[in-house]
Amino acid sequence: MQKDVDGMNVIDFIAQSPDIDFAIASIDGQMNMVCGNAKMKSIYGIEEGEGIPETSQLRKVAALAVKQEQDVTGVVVEETIDDRMFQLMLYCYKRDVDSEERCHVALFDITGLCQFYEMKLANEKRKLIGEMAAGTANSILNPLAVVRGSLQLIETALKANLASNHLSDQLVAKSVEHYITLANHQVTEINNYVQRWLRLGKPFQLDMRPVWISEFLEGYIPSLQREAIKHGIPLVCEFPSEDGQLLIDPHYLREVLNEFMKNSFDATNGKNGGIRIAVHVGDKTSSIMIRDSGPGIAADMMKLVKDPFFTTKEDSIGLGLNFCEVVLQKMGGHYELSGDASGTVVRIVLPKVPVD
Repeated sequence: MQKDVDGMNVIDFIAQSPDIDFAIASIDGQMNMVCGNAKMKSIYGIEEGEGIPETSQLRKVAALAVKQEQDVTGVVVEETIDDRMFQLMLYCYKRDVDSEERCHVALFDITGLCQFYEMKLANEKRKLIGEMAAGTANSILNPLAVVRGSLQLIETALKANLASNHLSDQLVAKSVEHYITLANHQVTEINNYVQRWLRLGKPFQLDMRPVWISEFLEGYIPSLQREAIKHGIPLVCEFPSEDGQLLIDPHYLREVLNEFMKNSFDATNGKNGGIRIAVHVGDKTSSIMIRDSGPGIAADMMKLVKDPFFTTKEDSIGLGLNFCEVVLQKMGGHYELSGDASGTVVRIVLPKVPVD
């Protein structure tokens, strides 16, 4: 205890230095400071024998401790004294000294620490907003560019037909129909991105109902087969040997499957092989497995793919798999990712409806 600190021993340093990060004081039942160190006096601008400021959080906590005869530990309070703001961690212990009520108080000044974390949080928010803006711009502007181009081509085709008699009305009508369909598809893509963004940003409800697995697959698989033909990728679907019911929202389950299948089509495109979908019906759960023949997911990436805004694609905002996780959790299920250099395997697990 006799070690010197800038010419003072430790006790004197604690009592006399206003630059340390904690204040100590003893307060009587009338909320007057009996004794206190220099930091205490610096924060509250008082001396021994003077009252704790009426509007201070310290006075309220100390009075509560005396009234209820209990200690208060680790409470974070914010004090504003003479236009100066402090964030303090407060400890208040009620003790009787010579038959007099006393509160022994310790306050740790965490103002600098709070400012550091506020600055760090602000920087992270700015970074997140920047990532969101960049990702959203690509996801919205690219489809809009296609829409704009399609409309320009429609205009050109109509003008060419008016200026020349070499094109038949039927050919022009078919060309216009193609471009309008393409434009509508891109507008739908924009709407889907916006709706997905909104779903992640606020709570949404599912229309849960029992659905037979075979009924769901019969309505969903044909659209996948058309998409596979469009991509030129072999698609094999293995239906379960027995049927069962799932408590799901069919629309949102299709959205989830579409997201995984889109990734599988992108990964398999241009590669030898194809995509296989297998459905297994168990006693308590059913699973849908999607296996592609793409390059797979690197081990160091596997832990990151569920994080919002993580993506390896230039035209994606990285919300797809996070969206899938949120939806499946609302259905009482989950998904698992695995794979190697030969491809990626997605396993979606959903609870079965008990058979009466």
